[in-house]
Order: sequence, then structure tokens, then C-alpha cells
Amino acid sequence: MFLRRRCGVVDALTYVFISTCGLFILLICSILYGTRTESSTLPPLVKEVLPAGRCLCQYSTHFSCDTCLDCAASQTFIPLNQTSDDDERWIFSYRRDANNYGLDEEQCQAAFPGLFEDIERARKFRGKHNKVTEQELSSFDLTKGMVRAMVYDGELYVLQTMLVDNVNRQKAIGALAALHRAIVATHHRESIPNIEFVFSVEDLPAQPTKPLWVLARRAQDDNLWLIPDFGFWSWEMPQIGTFSEVAAEAIEREAIEPWDQKQEKLVWRGKINFAPKLRRSLIEAARGKPWSDVGQVRWGEPDFREQFLGPVDQCNYMFIAHAEGRSYSGALKYRQLCRSVIIAHKLQWIQHYHYLFKSNGTNQNFVEVERDFSDLDEAMQDLLAHPEKAKRIADNSVRVFRERYLTPAAEACYWRALFKAWKEVSFEPILYNGVEVGEKHKRTQKRGVRYETFILYEQAQQMEYPKSAE
Repeated sequence: MFLRRRCGVVDALTYVFISTCGLFILLICSILYGTRTESSTLPPLVKEVLPAGRCLCQYSTHFSCDTCLDCAASQTFIPLNQTSDDDERWIFSYRRDANNYGLDEEQCQAAFPGLFEDIERARKFRGKHNKVTEQELSSFDLTKGMVRAMVYDGELYVLQTMLVDNVNRQKAIGALAALHRAIVATHHRESIPNIEFVFSVEDLPAQPTKPLWVLARRAQDDNLWLIPDFGFWSWEMPQIGTFSEVAAEAIEREAIEPWDQKQEKLVWRGKINFAPKLRRSLIEAARGKPWSDVGQVRWGEPDFREQFLGPVDQCNYMFIAHAEGRSYSGALKYRQLCRSVIIAHKLQWIQHYHYLFKSNGTNQNFVEVERDFSDLDEAMQDLLAHPEKAKRIADNSVRVFRERYLTPAAEACYWRALFKAWKEVSFEPILYNGVEVGEKHKRTQKRGVRYETFILYEQAQQMEYPKSAE
């Protein structure tokens, strides 16, 4: 009898163990299916267990920069020459100055108030601590997508790279090219400070507690410094290319198809497994709505070209949705080139120009909805019922972003402001390293390689420089 009772307990425990293992395996399989499938619908069980991950947090970033927009609308004149008559004055003009990479510091500050807010935040934060030292930059290993570089006597040097594939390499080259352009375009090259830094072109900062230059950060990532993403130089994707080229094509398209000829629908195209829960929420909120042209893109499928809509094609719509990806989404800046209403959820990830976003009031330049898009239909109904409001928001977006803060001139100004602020809180780099040879002889060795030479290297040499170039 005792043996039977003991066997019964063992059988029960075995049953519980096997059931628990089965449920655990089912949970894991459900999560894997939900995060990797490109199916537009999911079973209820999978929806329930799908983790939010980094892309559906309970907080978001909020900025208050109304004064920045007010200043941009009523900027002060700058005398072209301090000895000239007062009528010889400069004020930013989109048609004349948008592609001027060489605006001086005074012009940059007058033309783009609010653009340098995150630089100032980072400078103040680091100013409360010790300066960034060479030892600090050398205290951590470069990981995927990182480049260590230096500006010395107005020249750009590449010191070290850790690039794992061609996409990584292209992004790094784009960032270096934009950085170099900002240096050589200035009329006062001697004013560019000597600096040394590490930047990353990965969507997610791998070491957010380090003083790195990155594409995007969260509100709590105080140590990170924001840089314009590589797409401001160029991006090898269908119907994209250089950023200024996309802007010009958007303007040309809208000259043929102006606001009143746009489709009164909300458009979105994207890959849902970049941010499964967040982007599926958008698709679900828009499903079956008469105002919706929201869909996903499945790379590599035979009907890919039918699904795909390039950034300029999306300008045909009055409303364009935006959803973050693994972190930020580089598609936002292209969407803001259209005279359309951008509808975005509350953002978690901050880019360098996000301080100019305004979700209400006279200067409203986009529409903000909840992160789960639960109020998307309400927002769309309001915009459709008030077309004059929608047109005003779209016009504000063009005025603020396409015609000012996303111009090549603004990007170059940002880079140079970053150089100056970083110099204030970091060390003076050296161009030559001392190298001991024997007991009596000493020679010096130049650090790194000039950018102009680095871009001529074979791809394999660029990946893990200097090791890969040996």
C-alpha cells in the first residue's frame, strides 16, 4: 500500500513536470512564431504572449520647444559685413541656403534655433563629471558597427573600425562622408577643433553608459551624443539614394500632384518583425478602415514590388503613419519630406532633430497617437472632418522640416556644433604615437589613416581596420 501511494506521488510529479515543460515549449514556440512570422494576423494566444520588448514601453519622450519654432519664424537679421550698411543683411532662405554646407556659426545659430538642444544637453551632463579621456575611450572594446575616428588640424582620420558586414560598412562610410563634408565645407577650417571620438551606426546602442556618438537614444541614456544618421548622406535602398535627391523628387511630385489631389488615406509600408507588437498594433488599428492603405512589406517575395511604396510615392497620400523599428526608424525623415500629415505613436527613441516636433497648437507639425494606436481611428476621423486643420499641419511640417531642419545646411551646422561641444568636455588628441626602437633610437608613428585614403581601401580592409588592412 505504501509503495502504491509513493508511485502515485511520483506519477503526479512526473505529470506536472511534463505538463510544465510542454507549456514552456509552447510559450517559446509561440513567441518565436509571433516575432518571426510575416503573417498579417496572429492567433489570439500568440498575441497574448508576444513580448513588447524594447518597442512598446510604458513611457515616451516629450519635448517643449515652441520657442525654437517661434524663433525660426522670426529670426533676426545678421549683417553680411560688420562694416557694411545695415541693409546688407543675411537671413536664412530655403531656396538660396538649403544646400549651403558652409554656413558660419552665427548663421547656423540664427537659422536653426532648437536644432542643437541635445548637443547642449549632452555637454551639460558631461560637464558635471570629469572630461572624457583617452583612457576612457580605450577602456571598452569596439563592438558591431563602431568606428573610432579623429579630427586633427581640420582633417578626418579613421583610427579603428569594427564592421561585421557590408550593411555595417555602408552605414559607417555614409556617416564618415557626411562628417567629412561638414569639415571641408566650412570657410574657416582652422576653427574646427581637434577631437577624438567613437561613433556607432547600429540602431541599438550596445554600450549606452559610454560616451558614444549614436544615431538615437532613450531619455535615460544621458551619456550618449546624437549624430545625424547615415541616410542624410545616402542609402542604397530602392527609390532612395541621396537625401537631397529624395527631397527634390518629393517637391517635383507635389508640383504635379498638389495637396488637393492627394489620396485621403493613411499610408504605411514596413517590415513588421522589426518591431512585432508595435507594428502589428498599427496594422490591426487600420484593418478594414475606409481611410487605410496600411500594409507590410515582405522582402524577397515575388510580389515585393507591388507591396513596396518608395518615400516619394507615399507623398501621394494626405496622411503617412510612422512606427519605430528595432529602435528609431530611419524612414521618418523621408516621410517628413512630403507635404502630408505625419501620424506617429508616442516615440521612445530620440534623434538629433526631434526637439522640433510639435503635436498641438498653432505650430503643430505632426499628429501624436498612443503607442498601441488605440486612438488612431479617432485621430483620422478628426483630420478627415477638418481638412483645413490637416492642411495646416502638413504645411507646418514642410516649413519646419523639409525647408529648414532637414536641409543639408542644417545637417552640416549640426556636425560642427557637435565638434565644438565635444571639444569642451574631452581631451586633446595626438596625431603621432611614440614608438621605441632599441635603446637609443626613437621615432614617431602617425595614428590612423586619412578619410580620403580609407574610402579607397578594399571592402575587406575597411571592416576591422587597422587589423584588416595589415
